[in-house]
Amino acid sequence: MSYRLQVDEPLADGVPRVVCEQLDRALAELNDRDTEFAEAVHQVRKRCKKIRGLLRLVRGSLSASYRRENAWFRDLARRLSGPRDAQAMLESFDQLREAFSGDLGPGAFAGVREALAERRSDVHDGDELAERVADTVEVLQAARMRVLGWRLDDQGFAALQRGLSRTYRRARKAQRASYAIPTAEQFHEWRKRVKYHWYHLRLLRELWPVPMKGFAAQARQLADLLGDDHDLAVLQETLKRDTETLGDAGQLETLAGLARRRQDQLRAEAWAVGWRLFADKPRDFCQRLHHYWQAAQRDAARAAGLSGPGC
Repeated sequence: MSYRLQVDEPLADGVPRVVCEQLDRALAELNDRDTEFAEAVHQVRKRCKKIRGLLRLVRGSLSASYRRENAWFRDLARRLSGPRDAQAMLESFDQLREAFSGDLGPGAFAGVREALAERRSDVHDGDELAERVADTVEVLQAARMRVLGWRLDDQGFAALQRGLSRTYRRARKAQRASYAIPTAEQFHEWRKRVKYHWYHLRLLRELWPVPMKGFAAQARQLADLLGDDHDLAVLQETLKRDTETLGDAGQLETLAGLARRRQDQLRAEAWAVGWRLFADKPRDFCQRLHHYWQAAQRDAARAAGLSGPGC
């Protein structure tokens, strides 16, 4: 199954099922000899984030398990961050150069790109990465057994409401903070909150598939815009810090200026998408999804030949 909860499945079964599916796919990717280590590591990091998104959704019903498990998957992803950071830096550079291709000559900043590509190769080809992958396989296998023992204190929409509301509220608040004090840190914080909101919309898609798919697409678009903004912020910091190894100081300053211009464009787009995505107040948003939940439960009961609201 894809990354979503089913309306006709008890949450006590659905939550561990979704997590185990992500863990099984991560293990398959790490054990696939046809997949490069760096790509496999990237996929594992994404699956850790998806699991943390689900944890945040049911945080009010996991009691003490939430903090422990959230920290565990967070730390695992952090241990695997090196290869992805190097790849993201190169991708950000290429996207920036493409965005201003009409103003730049062919092969512009070639020396900078060569230096960034060399950094990526050094990280991807090291023996340390292979050791990390082997260790990750072991800990993921142990995590799968642990997940099967998770217990939820609540069922139904009550198990979701606290996490759903808190994530939405924090994302909405982070948008305002980002434009009030437009620092890289503020926008990065907003990005994290938007991504968790996106995961929640994906998990709850079956409540009303067509509208929820549309909401999720908008959240993904916003997360991508903010992700590109963050990568450009990291690129600027690298250009500022590593002038001796990346090239001519004048070229690096020009490149940093282009990065700032591109960030202005991305942030203008993000504002428009975010204003629509987070137009509802948190209470209204949760109430609307609760109504979707109730309708979906009634439809599932009818399909099963049962009676009653089921919520």
